[in-house]
This record gives sequence, C-alpha cells and structure tokens, in this order.
Amino acid sequence: MKTMWYGVGIVASLTCAAGAQSPAPPAQDKTTVRQAAYDYAEGYYEAAADRMERGVHPAIIKRGVLSRPGLGSVLAPMNAETLVEATRMGGAKDVAPDKRNISFDLLDIRDNIASAKIFTVQFNDYLHLVKQDGRWRIAHVLWQPPAPAGAANSETDKAAVAQVLKDFFDALSGGDTARVERAVHPEAALRGFRVSPPTGRFFLVEGNRDAMIAAASAKAVPPAQDLKVTVLDVYDTIASALVTTSTYSAYVHLAKQKDQWRVVNLLRR
Repeated sequence: MKTMWYGVGIVASLTCAAGAQSPAPPAQDKTTVRQAAYDYAEGYYEAAADRMERGVHPAIIKRGVLSRPGLGSVLAPMNAETLVEATRMGGAKDVAPDKRNISFDLLDIRDNIASAKIFTVQFNDYLHLVKQDGRWRIAHVLWQPPAPAGAANSETDKAAVAQVLKDFFDALSGGDTARVERAVHPEAALRGFRVSPPTGRFFLVEGNRDAMIAAASAKAVPPAQDLKVTVLDVYDTIASALVTTSTYSAYVHLAKQKDQWRVVNLLRR
C-alpha cells in the first residue's frame, strides 16, 4: 500500500483501521513480560549474556537521557548487539545482589504489546515490549540514571506530558507540521506492530519524525476518533504514556530536555 512506504510504516498504522481485537492477554503473558524485563535487568547485573539476549528484541532501540558537561542533556543510543556484548564483558557484576534494588511494574498490557518499567540502583528504565512468535521481548527502552534523593515530578509535569501528546495527534491530522516537529524528538523511533495477512505473523514497522512531518504536510492522517491520553508514569526527565482511539492503541515514551517534553519512542498496535 502506498502509504506504507510514504509514511515509513507508522503512518500506515495511523491511517488504516485496526482489525478485530484479540482477547485480553492471559495471566501467563504478564508473567512472561516480567521475565523478559528481569532477563534484561538481572542479566546485566549478573553478566549473563544469554539472559540479556533472551530478553531483548534484535531490533531494540534503547536511549538514555544523560547529562554531559558542556553538552547538556543528550540521548545516548545502544543497540541489541552492544547490550549483549557489554553484558558478556562483565555488565554490572561488581554490584552485590543486595545492592541492586531491582523493582518491576507492569504499567499496561493489551493484546501483544505491553508497557513496563524496571528500576535499579544504577538505571531507571521504561520499556515497550512486543509478543512475536510466542515470545515477549523488549523493543524500546528509554532510561536515565536515578535522580538525586527527593526529586519528584509534579502534577504540572504530568499535565505537560499529556498536552504534548494531544498537541501531537491534533497537529498530525491537522497538517500543522511545525507543531509535529516541536512535539517529536529528532531521533524519535515511531513504530507500528502490524500483522502480515498471508502469515498472521506480527512484525515491527519503522517510522521517524521526517515521515510524520511529511504525512502531516500531505494531510495523510485522518483525525483520531475518541482520543484519550493516559500518563502511566513520570520519573524526573522521562515519562511513559498510553494513547487510545477508537481504532488503535499506542505506547509512548517522552524525554524532557531544556524544559520541553518530546516524544522519543512510540509503539502502535
């Protein structure tokens, strides 16, 4: 379909009506989502490359929001191969098990996508996971180091996150390219998780900010019906949210840099 390639994947997800929804995920899915998150986090602390490889999708997109002297806040990237090899080389094995402070929370799960967080003594990670070929694996990560003690997010931050997402979807369908550009990080990963009708297999479809801007300019995305934004969690300079409409659901990660919240990861089903 032409819009698949014109929009680099995600636009097709936003312009096509969703298919019939599958039943609610069984309890076993929640268990295996948790296991994937622990394979990722514990695997790194245990220097267990096999666990890391098991927990992450080969096409994982991971970025950290880090402060660098003279540069301010930057997004630091890492891919699956780097994650696995860094784990194999020792990871954070020097941190004693009783000092790792690993905690997990399933923020939302629906059909074959999920949003979660796993926080540790060194890394606070928001996750997007996908169920593909019967396996749950991590497709997106946005993380930052733990904030100084006492740091907390206000209701103002939560409201700002919700407003950015409402503005983004409104601008996308309204052809307001300047607002789309303002709401989305230049390095954003905007992906769809779509089914191949011949096989019934789901696969990740790539998208980026340029594709979204082009789609907005061409008025290629219809208005989202019954748009609802739910802020799932906010921690210092990172946030996780859920956007639902009458035809699709999307998980979103956002980062706050220079006092501005912007979309960094989007996973639409």
